[in-house]
Amino acid sequence: MKKIIARAALLALACVFAAPCFCGEWTEHEKSLFDESLQIRLETRKIDGHKAALDWLGKKREEFFSSIENESVGQEALLAFENNFALERYHFLWEIDDKSKETNDCVLSQYKKVVAWNAAHPESERNPLYSLSAYELVNAAMPLMKYSQKISIGLEEKKFFDAMIKQGFQSGFLHLNAGLWYAFAPAFGGGSDAKAAECFAKAAKIGPTDYEKFFGFVYLSQIDWKKGDAAAWEKNLQAADSLLPQNVYTNFVRRVNKAGADIFEYADDKGKVLKKMEKQYGKK
Repeated sequence: MKKIIARAALLALACVFAAPCFCGEWTEHEKSLFDESLQIRLETRKIDGHKAALDWLGKKREEFFSSIENESVGQEALLAFENNFALERYHFLWEIDDKSKETNDCVLSQYKKVVAWNAAHPESERNPLYSLSAYELVNAAMPLMKYSQKISIGLEEKKFFDAMIKQGFQSGFLHLNAGLWYAFAPAFGGGSDAKAAECFAKAAKIGPTDYEKFFGFVYLSQIDWKKGDAAAWEKNLQAADSLLPQNVYTNFVRRVNKAGADIFEYADDKGKVLKKMEKQYGKK
């Protein structure tokens, strides 16, 4: 399974990250639908319980695609929407069991669609929002790859983000992904909490969706936590709370932090952080 996913990821990478030139155009309606799919991803964080969130997401996905089946929406945009739903489904499957076949298959099945699309469509014809959603799928498969593959892919991702930013593509989605690159990359490979914070702050500022702003504030709070700036940490989490009242996610983030870890560490080594939380709070 790991070899298959790694090959799919590398092929997707070769297709997605070659010489960026953002020529693929979407209609305003397609862009609004992409934003709507991001909003649904955000709304899942109000659902208490991973299985309950999966059920809710499944219903919203069915409603979303049923509502547009008779509309004039391009195949690339549809694939980008599918990517967003698959990624959110993957998030909750990973929370339930990050090593299960169902979790891995969730990523792999969507990869196959992305790889097939990229093989048939030159990069110059693709929309940047699609490319970013495709990149996020590659990123989701990182834990299944060898270290050397992670390094190679990470360098290509960095080139892609830099090119998009240089060409003036204004998107909180871009800056969220670029910020996560800086947050997860080792310092010797170009990682930087300061640069990550700049990207997250930009995402929180320009949005335009609440999804981009919410996670911009949440991820920025994690840089604050690592710096020991308690006031900024709480301020940014409260800003996220104001965008999504009564969400369950920011309280989880606070619990992770108070147990002595950050959300990036949780994503990188969930088992280690859960042990810290068990030590802090006891078994559930």
